[in-house]
Amino acid sequence: MLIREFPGLSKDPRRLEGGVLATGYMIGSIAIDAPEGVQYENPSIILITHEHCDHIAGLTYSNVPYAASKFTADAIVGRREEATLCGHLGIRIPDRNPKAILTEGQILKEEGFSLEVIETPGHSEGSLCFYCKEEKTLFSGDTVFGDYSLPALALPTSNPAKLLDSYEKLLKYEIKAFCPGHGGKFSKENYVRELLPRLKELTLV
Repeated sequence: MLIREFPGLSKDPRRLEGGVLATGYMIGSIAIDAPEGVQYENPSIILITHEHCDHIAGLTYSNVPYAASKFTADAIVGRREEATLCGHLGIRIPDRNPKAILTEGQILKEEGFSLEVIETPGHSEGSLCFYCKEEKTLFSGDTVFGDYSLPALALPTSNPAKLLDSYEKLLKYEIKAFCPGHGGKFSKENYVRELLPRLKELTLV
């Protein structure tokens, strides 16, 4: 199954220099995240990994239905600045209601593949990952980054202990490739297990 990357684009050079733009993906007709400036090719739905503005800003300019965790949906609908962090980027929170609320263990099926919803709070309270068993690929949002980087954990709804629990949950999955919310797809087996010692050091500080 072809997975396509859609890097976010901005007309505001401050956001480009700040590195806040996210990467969106498409698998089949399903899009993952709605970064600013991304134009998907006829998606049926957009799955949102979490409520931070760089992953939801594109909803303002799209009529494509979206689905998210309850926390993320409530943050968008309730226009919660402390959760979305849109204000300091000069971006308005999208005025959109979700088509559906995504929950732990839910399976989204399309011809040739499926996506399992995994609740992975830590970087943010509403964080989700989507696991494609057929491709052994995790769409990880900002829960798992490449280059052995850890996500930001000092944001208003961050929780390092919850992220540790989320990583331990991900160990149950056979993951050979990651599609993170920033940067592009990379392949690395046992990657989450390698990140655990660094994260445990943080949670003990």
